Amino acid sequence: MKKLVVLIALFVFAISNSQEFTVLHINSSWNSRNDYKDLNEIRGAKVITALLEEQSSVVKSQIKSVPVIFIYRDRSLIGRWDADISLTIKVPVEELQNVVNRNRYRRVTSYD
Repeated sequence: MKKLVVLIALFVFAISNSQEFTVLHINSSWNSRNDYKDLNEIRGAKVITALLEEQSSVVKSQIKSVPVIFIYRDRSLIGRWDADISLTIKVPVEELQNVVNRNRYRRVTSYD
């Protein structure tokens, strides 16, 4: 019985502390040759690609250059990379993965 209680407590802890990471890559159709190629190497995050032309005017107004990569934890933005003048993103995939890994565990403080 004790093992069952511990197993249930562990399961509840894992569910309550799970966080969803999303990598959003937005590019324009005319710039598709400069898509960020290493997105499939990012682990522990859902990867979504989208075209700028299909976005709302609110999203379009926030994007100054394409491509752009956003990383979200749940609904909070934790990273953003914009293209440079060459219309490419020149960040190594390891940097993107490090942002996901660093934000995987969040310290929760308790007030006694």
